Amino acid sequence: MSMALPHIRVLARRLLWALLAIHVLSLASNFLFHGLGYGRKVHAAIWLATFFNVDEQQNLPAWFSAGVLLLTAWILWEVAGAAGAVGEYRYVRHWRILSVVFALLSLDDMTDAHRVLRVGALAALGNASSWLLVAAPLVLVFAVAYVPFLLHLRARTRWMICGSAAAFVIGVTAVEAVGMLTGRNLLAHLPGQELTGAAYLRYLVAASTEELIQGAAVIAFLYAVGTCLHRYRELAETDAAPPQQPGAREGRGAVVSAFRGPRPQPRV
Repeated sequence: MSMALPHIRVLARRLLWALLAIHVLSLASNFLFHGLGYGRKVHAAIWLATFFNVDEQQNLPAWFSAGVLLLTAWILWEVAGAAGAVGEYRYVRHWRILSVVFALLSLDDMTDAHRVLRVGALAALGNASSWLLVAAPLVLVFAVAYVPFLLHLRARTRWMICGSAAAFVIGVTAVEAVGMLTGRNLLAHLPGQELTGAAYLRYLVAASTEELIQGAAVIAFLYAVGTCLHRYRELAETDAAPPQQPGAREGRGAVVSAFRGPRPQPRV
């Protein structure tokens, strides 16, 4: 069942503004609470600082992030169906797999399930960063497997997807790596080692930078695949419409050719 959405450009712009607003609320509320000490013994102030904190779970930033990931998963699933409708059967499975991956990322973002990898000897590297040792090889294998899929996309879409994926990985690994090397993540997450005051604010700024980069990268990816969905649907409508003038190209093959562009000449 298709769901009515604003134009992808409008949707991406609204999501970006919402992402920025959430991070401003997070920094402002925690600066008042941790930095200036307002409401330290007031339950409502404690709740607000936690509810808007981008480094906490089961709160507004976590719900927003998980929602954007789930929306991206839905759009990817729709792209797979639209691609099949115009005869692009070869990569339908790739779109479906990407949709499942983003649905799992949404689930992980809501539950923080990857915390199970922050145990044992890996935790000594910096509790928040140890899971990267497991995730990095999987991401590398997945990226290599998707190279043919990326090459079949239009150049603009391909670069948008690659750029957003690179920004997401950088947002995760760079900030986490700094935390691992400095020990900040270890202090912030191990039991009995809590940061407070200015130290916590410095940690929150780093965490907010990481989350902001990741969030913007996901929205950029959503925009890229959303343009694919619109293009496929337009091509399906064109394929279904009767020819407007004699001699016009007909048939699904012509539609697919129009999407892919001119067929490259074989190399010799």
